[in-house]
Amino acid sequence: MNRKGLLLAMMEPPAGFEEEFQDWYDTEHVPERMAVKGFETGRRFVCQSGFPRYVALYDLSNLEQVSRDPEYSKATGGGVSAWTHRLRTKILGRYRFTGDQIYPGTAKMGDSGPVIRLLLLRFRDVAREDEDAILGALRQNLDTRRGMAQLRLFRGVETPGDYIATAEFRTNADNVEIDPTPFGPLVRHLDLINTYAPYWRVILRKAI
Repeated sequence: MNRKGLLLAMMEPPAGFEEEFQDWYDTEHVPERMAVKGFETGRRFVCQSGFPRYVALYDLSNLEQVSRDPEYSKATGGGVSAWTHRLRTKILGRYRFTGDQIYPGTAKMGDSGPVIRLLLLRFRDVAREDEDAILGALRQNLDTRRGMAQLRLFRGVETPGDYIATAEFRTNADNVEIDPTPFGPLVRHLDLINTYAPYWRVILRKAI
């Protein structure tokens, strides 16, 4: 199976930098990545409660292939712009994740319909032999949840032991509760549960 990949970035601008942060993300950061071959989707979300406030997720045709592309290295490595470098020194709570989709394997965000809410869970320091147990606990929690459209699980590549799970909801589920019981002792690896709404921005300009 040619598993799809994920690039995820979490961050939050400090007070006073919100507008510049959004300008940078909307006009430079996302367009740069979506111009790289192999980037199939790019979506931003806003946290309903929790930290960091913003998350961006990009579906990749194949993580290994994309990571070898010189344009990808330019967009994410030493070739970044002065604007990107300056903003990176100011943002808070930055977390970057690249991973392979281990469940279901080839799904893209939105395959099961519009994403009204996104539940995101992060697991840290997970042994590879425990990933099936984590997937089973996730499915026990979410497979029959009202409005749940699609569950995906990703294994970290640049951060081995990290796993990201995303659950897409067709309905407005602002606070999705997770039952810790099915995870057993593995629940101690779950360090983040955030619910997100799609990001959108309205810019009001004065008529000249």
